[in-house]
Amino acid sequence: MDQKVIQAVHIYVLIIMNTGFMVHVLLLPNILTASQRDAWISVIISVVPCIIWTLFIFYIYKKLDKEDIIAFLKKWSTPFVTYIFTISFGLYFIFNAFITVKFTVIWAKANYTHDIPNIVVVSLFTFTCMFATYKGIRTISTLALLFLPFVTFFGIFVGLGNMSNKNYELLFPIFESGYRNTLNGILYTSAGYLEIIVFLFLTPYLKGKLKAKWLLLVSVILIMLTLGPLMGAIAEFGSVEAAKMRNPAYEQWKLLRFGYYITRLDFLSIFQWLSGAVIRISLCLFIGYKLISNSKHQKWILLSLYLMIVFGTLIHWDATSFFYFIYKYFFPISSLFLLSAAIILLFLIIKKGKGKGETL
Repeated sequence: MDQKVIQAVHIYVLIIMNTGFMVHVLLLPNILTASQRDAWISVIISVVPCIIWTLFIFYIYKKLDKEDIIAFLKKWSTPFVTYIFTISFGLYFIFNAFITVKFTVIWAKANYTHDIPNIVVVSLFTFTCMFATYKGIRTISTLALLFLPFVTFFGIFVGLGNMSNKNYELLFPIFESGYRNTLNGILYTSAGYLEIIVFLFLTPYLKGKLKAKWLLLVSVILIMLTLGPLMGAIAEFGSVEAAKMRNPAYEQWKLLRFGYYITRLDFLSIFQWLSGAVIRISLCLFIGYKLISNSKHQKWILLSLYLMIVFGTLIHWDATSFFYFIYKYFFPISSLFLLSAAIILLFLIIKKGKGKGETL
């Protein structure tokens, strides 16, 4: 599984499916909570930090020169820094997988699996993810390539199909409560885009090279994945109601109908949600367990991680407290962690450049 088995296009698609699920599903209600009606202004302003961050991470990628990020750390930092960095990112990816499973189960329970025991839903879903993780990055990438066209089609379908339900006058007035809400929204929006750093952990499996222009295009797609459903939610439900929703992007499916006889097309959203969640969970745990396991017993470690997530998900955690935790702690701490990690990498790259007598 450690061979170079994926192309650059796989990484672009993986970022869209993985980070796209995060900004489209996990992040959207948090931006609305932070900024309410001005949320769409926050996303538009976030274009600038998103582009700068993408170019910054691409710069780190170029300086790593295809070197494995952990091997780079071993060469240019102390064993202690390498150990802390490896374990921290391993836990970061594993916890992200857990958050995604928990969010998915809460969503499924609220919409489609009222009468099915949680253990059945969680076990079947995580088994699918574990199989993808076990098969490796090539399988996860291939699944992402297969899912993306359908996810894109359904996204356009619900967006255009709901045009008659949208009142874009509800997007105005802006700055009604001053500029602070907008700034709060920018912080949350940027938290999503910081996750682009994930692709640095995939380059050991990459054939060929990544290009800045395609990464910038991926960033623009991520921005559109945030902006489109967010503006749609405000235009369809109003800013106050949209901010109360836990899944505003998927609530839009419930409005979709064609004439009197074709209604309740929201079952199509199940494919959209689950395909994104499967890619995100299997990818996060693939990277996570690779980081924390160097032994010959990787299969058992992977199984243990999935069992921990299953048991953790089954522990009672009411939805209100869970969403409060994500808003108040998860995204702010994740953002601080990813920013700190990027600064450490930049410092080591400068150290490497000085060691070789190079300039930035």
